Amino acid sequence: MFVLGVTGGIGSGKSTAARYLGTLGAVVIDLDDLARPLLLAGGPLVADVAAAFGAEVVGPDGGIDTQALAARAFASAEQTRRLDALVHPAVFAACAGALDALALLSEPPAVVVIDIPLLVEAPMFFDLVDAVLAISATEDARVERLVRDGRQEADVRARIAVQASDSDRRDIAEYVIENDGTAQEFRSELGEFWERAVADRGA
Repeated sequence: MFVLGVTGGIGSGKSTAARYLGTLGAVVIDLDDLARPLLLAGGPLVADVAAAFGAEVVGPDGGIDTQALAARAFASAEQTRRLDALVHPAVFAACAGALDALALLSEPPAVVVIDIPLLVEAPMFFDLVDAVLAISATEDARVERLVRDGRQEADVRARIAVQASDSDRRDIAEYVIENDGTAQEFRSELGEFWERAVADRGA
């Protein structure tokens, strides 16, 4: 079972890449999907997050209001690190458990792709992957995509400012794909990457 970590900054196309690799045959684990239940009402991180960022981040349903949390957590690099320190270990444990379950199947998947938004910031996840693909894009391209999807430009740029740089991501990746062109060009590059570097790895 070959495990590929796919990482990239907000708006880079990282999640699009992971989903596309899934259409080519990989099993995809999205860390955001693993993190979400941890912050729902009754979730194991609700009390700790509320203690760190204030009771105002708890919504009427008893879960974390992610918009309210984001406004505080991405206000500075220090606040972002505080949130990461709470969330990353729990997500790591959930991801490791998911990989163990896949490995125990009678026919484990040949390739597993883990969508890891913050690999530079959470190096513990290196222990779970065999290789890393970084998706890179210029800041303007990333902002344009997210604003087109309804995000506020100031919010997007604030998040980019507290994340690792594309240079940092390139330094920790075996493979890099630039995503500054069209969606069709991006899919074509991903398909070529799959055939060249992944398709036969889990055999």
